[in-house]
Amino acid sequence: MSIQLANIIIWQKNGNVRNLEMKKDAVNVITGDSGKGKSSILHIIDFCLLSSEAKGISKFNIDNKTLWYGIRVHTSKGIITIARPAHHCDETTSAYFNDEGFIPEIPELNIKLVSLKKIIDKELGLDSDLKVPFGGKTIKAGSKVSFRSFLAYCYQDQTALVAPDYLYIRPADLKFRERIERTFKMAIGIVDLKASLVEEKVKSLSAKLESFERRAKSMENKTLEFQEDVISLEQEAISLGLIGQASSDVQSTLENLNEIVHAPSETFKNINTGLKELEVRRFEIYRKIKQFRKFNEEYTQYQTLLRESTDSIKPVDYLFERYKDTIPGTKTLEVLSALKSELENVKHNWIKRKKSVLFVDVNEQEKLLNKDLKDINEEIDRIRDLSSNLSSPEEIYKYQGRLSVKVELYSDKSQPIDYSGEIDRVKLDIKALESQVQDMDSKREYVIGKLNRKINEHLSRLKLKGYESSEAVFLEKENAINLILDEGNAVEKMVDIGSASNYLYLHLAYFMALHEVAREQNVPWLPSFIVFDQVSTPYGGETDDDKKSLNVALVELNNFVENMKGNGGIQIILMEHIKETHWLDLGLNNFSLVDKELTGDYGLIN
Repeated sequence: MSIQLANIIIWQKNGNVRNLEMKKDAVNVITGDSGKGKSSILHIIDFCLLSSEAKGISKFNIDNKTLWYGIRVHTSKGIITIARPAHHCDETTSAYFNDEGFIPEIPELNIKLVSLKKIIDKELGLDSDLKVPFGGKTIKAGSKVSFRSFLAYCYQDQTALVAPDYLYIRPADLKFRERIERTFKMAIGIVDLKASLVEEKVKSLSAKLESFERRAKSMENKTLEFQEDVISLEQEAISLGLIGQASSDVQSTLENLNEIVHAPSETFKNINTGLKELEVRRFEIYRKIKQFRKFNEEYTQYQTLLRESTDSIKPVDYLFERYKDTIPGTKTLEVLSALKSELENVKHNWIKRKKSVLFVDVNEQEKLLNKDLKDINEEIDRIRDLSSNLSSPEEIYKYQGRLSVKVELYSDKSQPIDYSGEIDRVKLDIKALESQVQDMDSKREYVIGKLNRKINEHLSRLKLKGYESSEAVFLEKENAINLILDEGNAVEKMVDIGSASNYLYLHLAYFMALHEVAREQNVPWLPSFIVFDQVSTPYGGETDDDKKSLNVALVELNNFVENMKGNGGIQIILMEHIKETHWLDLGLNNFSLVDKELTGDYGLIN
């Protein structure tokens, strides 16, 4: 048997001690008028079960009039007593504990809450190796599973009982929700201790695999960035004339840059030597082009003279043809013949001037020089542009200093970390556990199927108005119950079902079914009690329909307790407004009035 409550005890400032005795395997009804402190009881129980807060306990009507809160708890080893100072005492680290169930006149602090939590965990079979398989915003992965993680399945306050869009209390409490997400499979027996450890291992390995894959991707991106940085440094060095040309691989580039880092300072005194050499070459080309152009000008003038000289041949031809009449003499013909021959040669050479080898060669040379001049000018402009900020030796030395730091950093990263081995090993480890994980998946389908069947068994008696022929389906991820209609052709979401009475029935059916499945699955760590705060909430009127609907719910709770007696037992603590005669008239033999009805001047605090 898991734990059930034996007593709820309140030590008041006025010296009174309220001792509410509970029966095992029964519906313990705390009933009475409004404003008597009934709704604080759920939160008093939770506070005594080591909640870090005292939310829900009335500070004015209850806490300010109280010194201590306490509970006595049935365990497999007997009854224990736990008591904590009232909230206003501001004591958050210690409590009172007695392992024989003794109720002191006034409790005294005798145990740290941390130690007390371990005692209760051990009683519920929560092994110290049982860890939360995956973390969240408020719960760290690998943190120990505590008995408090399972109390969410034992509480239903007045608001939660008729909530249309959530099943558990404290929907706004992220830590509370994360506890449910991480313990649900354990709560209903999908996962036992061994399977939980396997699941934890798989989750841990999956997280490690994701981390390695993320690092590998990051390393790939960083490698690309690293290579781009190294190439940029290399281009800067080339622009300064420190490196002749780009290397074929990153490692060679780093070696070249490393040589620059360790080069003596004299290396950089003539950093502009390459630029000066280009300027000297450019001057030489300018000089040659100028000489070729001068030659062409003179040659052109010479050819012009030759062309003009051809005009002088005409008089010679005339004299040659009429020399006997104009210049008689025996030697005249010889002189004229020689003169004509010379002039003919001049004419022939002028005509062939553009075919001259010398003329053509000079022009081709000038074209080549102009091309070289253009290339040199472009190279000079490129070097001046790239090295504009590093034109002086002082600036070069600064560059050398920056380069030294980067080369030292990059040299360590030239061989990127390879995560492929780790990734492969983790994948093999996960694969080795796959069969057990698959077994858990099969078991999950089986247990969730059982949960749905039991929910529908209860709903066959707690009939939902307007949905009498529907079938309920629990959705683990959404923590909701939807309805299947029209032979599976339609779905009604929980939030759209409507009617506070319908939501009450859904909540009751779910929590009863959950505890039934947990007991059948031999779950040791789920406490064997449920606290319901005012099942009669939807039924404010005195109509016959309201009474009938409430009675159906009360009968179902009574039968649930009866049926659980043969399966480990269950205790219900029910805060209500109904009178004792109500359940006595219905013949609910498992209902029991706690103390007496809280009416008139008689309340939780007297």
